[in-house]
Amino acid sequence: MTTAFDTAARPAAVPGDTLVLAGRPLRDHAVLEETSRYAEDVWVLTPAWLRADQKTLRLDFTLVPPALVDVAKPLFLALLAQDTPPGELPLAIDSIRTYFGCARRFLWWVHGRDRTLRELDGEDLDDYHREITALRLSGGATRCNRRAVRMFWAYRNVLPDHLGQDPLRRSLWQAWARVHRRAGGENLTDRIPEQVVAPLLSWAMRWVDDFADDVLAARAERDRHRGPAARGP
Repeated sequence: MTTAFDTAARPAAVPGDTLVLAGRPLRDHAVLEETSRYAEDVWVLTPAWLRADQKTLRLDFTLVPPALVDVAKPLFLALLAQDTPPGELPLAIDSIRTYFGCARRFLWWVHGRDRTLRELDGEDLDDYHREITALRLSGGATRCNRRAVRMFWAYRNVLPDHLGQDPLRRSLWQAWARVHRRAGGENLTDRIPEQVVAPLLSWAMRWVDDFADDVLAARAERDRHRGPAARGP
């Protein structure tokens, strides 16, 4: 069945001065106007990395085949803006950086075949899947590569070129998913946001560093008054 989503008009070009982190909370002292813009070759994601460790994250589009940069950029802008289509979940900043590597691998494979994404057929998708599984990556890495490919279908409403079919409808892709189901005991709970954890940790450290001496002295005083009761009435 054809839907309005499938027949959407070609997406409008993104202005070059678009701030790619505009939809993300930023570190203290980070200035949105000083963050990366769409037209730049390298998008620095570090200002949106809210964990305490000073990790450097960036998307370097000079590592993508030049002919496919205009396909990669709108996809990762949508991921950063958390503009997710039905069935897709928003990704954390570090996960977006991980998927960039997987998407880049796929785009170089497409470039090697001298095809557009729309020109790839089901057999092509199966060939790429066989190539990925032949690498004997971990289950998580294989899932990352599979999902990165499917993004070029799931986010088709924002892409100037996209896959012509859903890879997950291919029998080969479905068979792998059946065999490699996620363990039932895996913890799928979302990470507690940094904005929640940081104040809790700060107060915990205050109890250890600032209040501990007084608390221990008060406990000792309490225990002294609660000594063995005198015998008799």
